[in-house]
Amino acid sequence: MLFTPNDLLLDSGAVMPSNFNFSIRTVNSIHLAFKGSDSYWESYRAGEGDRLTERFEFKQGWQTVYARYIETPLVKVTLSDGTVGWGEANAGIGPEVVCLIVNELLAQMIEGQEFENPAGLWDFLYDSQRGRGYSSGYWLDALAAIDIAVWDAIGKREQSPVAALLVPVPRKRFDVYLSGVRRATLEERVDHVNSWIDTGLKGAKIFLTGDVDAGADELDALMRGAPGLEQWMVDTLWMCSHESAEVGKRVYGDRGVRFFECPLQPEDLAGHQELVTKPGAPIALGEHFRSRYQMEAWVQKPRALDVYQPDIGRTGFTDYMIQKEIAEKVAVPTTPHMGSGVSVFQAATLQCAAVASPEFLQEFQGGLSDRLAEASDTGWQYRDGGFELPDRPGIGVEINEALLEPFIVKG
Repeated sequence: MLFTPNDLLLDSGAVMPSNFNFSIRTVNSIHLAFKGSDSYWESYRAGEGDRLTERFEFKQGWQTVYARYIETPLVKVTLSDGTVGWGEANAGIGPEVVCLIVNELLAQMIEGQEFENPAGLWDFLYDSQRGRGYSSGYWLDALAAIDIAVWDAIGKREQSPVAALLVPVPRKRFDVYLSGVRRATLEERVDHVNSWIDTGLKGAKIFLTGDVDAGADELDALMRGAPGLEQWMVDTLWMCSHESAEVGKRVYGDRGVRFFECPLQPEDLAGHQELVTKPGAPIALGEHFRSRYQMEAWVQKPRALDVYQPDIGRTGFTDYMIQKEIAEKVAVPTTPHMGSGVSVFQAATLQCAAVASPEFLQEFQGGLSDRLAEASDTGWQYRDGGFELPDRPGIGVEINEALLEPFIVKG
């Protein structure tokens, strides 16, 4: 039942349990939208040159598009024995694409088929399109959502939390850091951080642009206003030039930040390799990778990062474990990234945190954690600055399908 060296070897040399065979009776995906709720950014710096469309927003100073309200693809898998599992991809932009891939393509490929274990399913679906170049993007997002759902179902069938199926002794408790201090004014941001410190929070990550002077001013003000916070992380969302990234690495390192995340463009392997050699804060990234095949070059010498951050809504459990092993074999620690998603995605990420390196706080999307509260019965409860691994099978979340109806996007 455990992730042990005697089990099935995969391409990377990583292993996966060989006795978790299963057959999928049905798989389907639904598009959920939480209209009228806050966006991923909430009210952070609202109105400072933002460009809005019906569904999307571009924040001044960043290139990446975000959803104006939370949207996500939810996947339901039913095994041949009737066990149900739930999965969710980190696909806040265009979740209907994931739904189409799952419902119109993948369902026909895997329903009624028997697989030795989840790794066999992941490899089968990856192999089915790798020759056509579908080795990332929405195709892999769909694979991740199905993989999470299958592991959830197997955990329920085996009456075990997923983390306890992945490693012999998962962590029973871990602390988290808040992902983003998303309030409109500095005073509100300081108050927000302090309110979280009162709950036991030990760390927070702030989103800055490529303007290092402005970023340092923001960080200094927050550190002065919330001196009780132990750790700060900085994420510039790929917006630095080579020159400003080198300066930022030194400036943020001088202020003791735990890591400097996503400094350069996500394709810039050589630039990151050079940046890692410069003095300053450790470089963290990894959320844009979907598979072991994309990330391996970034952790090999000359490595392009110091801290690896896979996103479970893009890797699933299966490839997360393989990517984690690849990184750890070359002494690069892994801490899961937590992007945009609701209770299923967050629960899957927290299961992975229970098997990750204990030297880092786990990222937590506090502003998104309750979006599906009405339809979710979750064992993951934040308290005293972190989470305890719930004594529940699967990922630790049950979904009440009848209560999903108000959020389902039809047509």
